[in-house]
Amino acid sequence: MLRVYHSNRLDVLEALMEFIVERERLDDPFEPEMILVQSTGMAQWLQMTLSQKFGIAANIDFPLPASFIWDMFVRVLPEIPKESAFNKQSMSWKLMTLLPQLLEREDFTLLRHYLTDDSDKRKLFQLSSKAADLFDQYLVYRPDWLAQWETGHLVEGLGEAQAWQAPLWKALVEYTDELGQPRWHRANLYQRFIETLESATTCPPGLPSRVFICGISALPPVYLQALQALGKHIEIHLLFTNPCRYYWGDIKDPAYLAKLLTRQRRHSFEDRELPLFRDSENAGQLFNSDGEQDVGNPLLASWGKLGRDYIYLLSDLEGSQELDAFVDVTPDNLLHNIQSDILELENCAVAGVNIEEFSRSDNKRLLDPLDNSITFHVCHSPQREVEVLHDRLLAMLEEDPTLTPRDIIVMVADIDSYSPFIQAVFGSAPADRYLPYAISDRRARQSHPVLEAFISLLSLPDSRFVSEDVLALLDVPVLAARFDITEEGLRYLRQWVNESGIRWGIDDDNVRELELPATGQHTWRFGLTRMLLGYAMESAQGEWQSVLPYDESSGLIAELVGHLASLLMQLNIWRRGLAQERPLEEWLPVCRDMLNAFFLPDAETEAAMTLIEQQWQAIIAEGLGAQYGDAVPLSLLRDELAQRLDQERISQRFLAGPVNICTLMPMRSIPFKVVCLLGMNDGVYPRQLAPLGFDLMSQKPKRGDRSRRDDDRYLFLEALISAQQKLYISYIGRSIQDNSERFPSVLVQELIDYIGQSHYLPGDEALNCDESEARVKAHLTCLHTRMPFDPQKLPARRTTKLCS
Repeated sequence: MLRVYHSNRLDVLEALMEFIVERERLDDPFEPEMILVQSTGMAQWLQMTLSQKFGIAANIDFPLPASFIWDMFVRVLPEIPKESAFNKQSMSWKLMTLLPQLLEREDFTLLRHYLTDDSDKRKLFQLSSKAADLFDQYLVYRPDWLAQWETGHLVEGLGEAQAWQAPLWKALVEYTDELGQPRWHRANLYQRFIETLESATTCPPGLPSRVFICGISALPPVYLQALQALGKHIEIHLLFTNPCRYYWGDIKDPAYLAKLLTRQRRHSFEDRELPLFRDSENAGQLFNSDGEQDVGNPLLASWGKLGRDYIYLLSDLEGSQELDAFVDVTPDNLLHNIQSDILELENCAVAGVNIEEFSRSDNKRLLDPLDNSITFHVCHSPQREVEVLHDRLLAMLEEDPTLTPRDIIVMVADIDSYSPFIQAVFGSAPADRYLPYAISDRRARQSHPVLEAFISLLSLPDSRFVSEDVLALLDVPVLAARFDITEEGLRYLRQWVNESGIRWGIDDDNVRELELPATGQHTWRFGLTRMLLGYAMESAQGEWQSVLPYDESSGLIAELVGHLASLLMQLNIWRRGLAQERPLEEWLPVCRDMLNAFFLPDAETEAAMTLIEQQWQAIIAEGLGAQYGDAVPLSLLRDELAQRLDQERISQRFLAGPVNICTLMPMRSIPFKVVCLLGMNDGVYPRQLAPLGFDLMSQKPKRGDRSRRDDDRYLFLEALISAQQKLYISYIGRSIQDNSERFPSVLVQELIDYIGQSHYLPGDEALNCDESEARVKAHLTCLHTRMPFDPQKLPARRTTKLCS
């Protein structure tokens, strides 16, 4: 049985899971509990809460939805491999083989033009990767398209890109079959999987006894259909954090309805007889009995498209049982007012559409001037945002003795750009103002300098060997240790390199390879010769073979020159060795050899070096698994490795106890007493990710399709719902150069507008709606000074409302 539990609080859903686990014990005590999650952070939170309830949380599997569905395919259907031959990485390498063979066909004219002048195969690999990523999405969201393409038929009504995508997919399936790999993929397994389960009279062996799905905001339609079929044989508990107790799968946001109104006016003006609505039968649902636009709560309508589509898909499932566990929100402060409006699907905004409604404000809700449950902070820079946040968190902890650092979460649109400021402000605070903090979700390359150094070493064939770049490598302790260069020795070398005239280039041959004239000066060979000559003689003795000795590199510290020369010799050897294209199997040992040649690992960097080697081996193994036999340049592997290291996130410290600082990402709707959002700037959040020009899904969208913009809007809604006591929002609202005004994210502006339209301050009863709205907005928004020591903060000089 598939049971869907709805609640506006994740902790209530987790308590329901605890109750089910405790009351309905599994028959086999060694069988693991299966809990589907979408992020490691959610898995960590569930483990912590379950261990608090039962004293221990063990023998629990936390698979991701995609891997769980494929695992079910393997258990139910015969002859299904444990790994699909149509995973994204495997398809990329296969497409690299297929695309050059298909370019002469007329349908591929556009791609043929794009791939001209591609001697290093970089364009080919990038195009193959993008096409593979697109096919991977089609496997989940458009399996019917792929089924038609495999039979050689086109889908009616798609864009021009179908002309080459359809034959390319068909060729990919046939090529996979030629390689002796199974032709099974997710698109052609869904229906077979569902039919097998529906026709089975008994539970197929190997299935788990029950499955929990917790903290996932949305699942693709085909996943829901597969889970529905599984529910005929096992218990499936889908725990959905639903911000609204009423069905809201069909509400429309005001912007969408405004577009309809514009279309209506345009059609009336043009006197055209085209239908206004694509779905004329359901058009009446957009308006109430008075002909007014039926929006419900405008915040839910604007931010909730992801959840709205999911609610609609869940309600469409047959044979499922739905249970509600909503918790009433007492509207005792501003934050709870907004949460209650969303929960009850109410719109308390007073727009003032008539004179009587517009002239007074006492038909709104009264806002307590001391209510700081929602605050907006306007700053001039990211560092100032973090400084203000640090001050405010200290004030919150001082005001509320029950509040602890672990009750606070800080979410940032781009954690990588803010983490240096967070470390500078939080990490340098004196003991009496120190707040324990933990930053998670940073890119691995930003956390481990070894990763960045290794990528730089892979760029040696293209390097100009600029002096600053080479010395930057020695800033990595484990690389400097390999060549016996200490921190003090590096200070000497920086001075010597600068004063001896080293600027760029290994030697004159290297300069000529870059098609530049050789002068015999300013190269590393020139500078090292001067340093070594300075050990043998003084500059007062004059030149030797037109080289003037460098005096500083003498005495006992002269051995540093030898260590530096060893580094340059290794760099030159690898520069020549990495310049040639090689088959994939010959690239396999290169990573380990380079790590041994340049790094002396310690306990702190061992994990980073292991990560490098694992990712390198994975890239090579995927290419070999796809039987790609052509030689490839290093630049191709380097770019792929850099991309994978960028995707690696350091998240192990999430929920570790101190103030949690992380990025805004899906399924972070874990409840906290205080939720802080930083960097909510216009154009930054919601984050923009333009679809590919040949993405056919964007040209013909369906319910349940994923969109980065819709995801971010729903994340903002989840953040608001998960805040239990306070919601703190800051953004860069003034230019640090000229103090000119900048705008917040459209989501922040919508929230401010709704609060202003639904609340008024004491004494503003007689003001009209617009005036009281402006006063509420000004009251909730704190404009901070450009610097913490700005004279404007002094009471005698203060001319506007400023917050320290």
